[in-house]
Amino acid sequence: MGVMLKFSLHWVNVVILAKFHNPSILNPDFLERNNIVPAEWKAIEVLTTPAFATVKYERNVVFILDQERLEIRKECDTFKDDYEVHEFASKYVTILPHVTYQSVGLNWQISIEKEEPERFLTERFINSEALKESKSELLQSSIKLSFKADDAVCNLDFTPGKAKIPGKDIYNAIIINANFHHQGPFSSDQIVAIITQWKDREDYFKKIIPRLLG
Repeated sequence: MGVMLKFSLHWVNVVILAKFHNPSILNPDFLERNNIVPAEWKAIEVLTTPAFATVKYERNVVFILDQERLEIRKECDTFKDDYEVHEFASKYVTILPHVTYQSVGLNWQISIEKEEPERFLTERFINSEALKESKSELLQSSIKLSFKADDAVCNLDFTPGKAKIPGKDIYNAIIINANFHHQGPFSSDQIVAIITQWKDREDYFKKIIPRLLG
């Protein structure tokens, strides 16, 4: 339980893959007109082309769209009851039900402060006897684990690195990317149903990560 208290959150996103997204439609007017984002939100960065589009808001939310991939991301430093990106993604696919949606990813990036993250990951997950027998000096140890999580695959990627949160200096940490992958194809209604499970997914990795790290 102690490890749980040391989680630092960096971002949350929803990624939706499709056969043919249409980046040329993505702009602040489209998002406001279709009530995807609040009318009072101010865009601070906009680029729209036939191949790629991005709209970034001052509320630390960004929409990124190419012909295959939609990402809606929120930079944040605390866990919340509502990150907004899940609602935005649900509204987006509901507005565009005829797109052939291929898969959905619900993702989080968190960090746990560790003075020697490489050593910690190596000792936790890798057979030290095998390392000794290899007679090689290990420089970095990244671990990727995948679990069955109901109708999704939970991928947890542990990497040693450095992290930063507001009000604190850069620190040595285990960077953890948590991904819940749902393979389609899906209708827009099915995607909305998947996205509404985001809180259960978050609770899942909050429980399993401390168990894995000990």
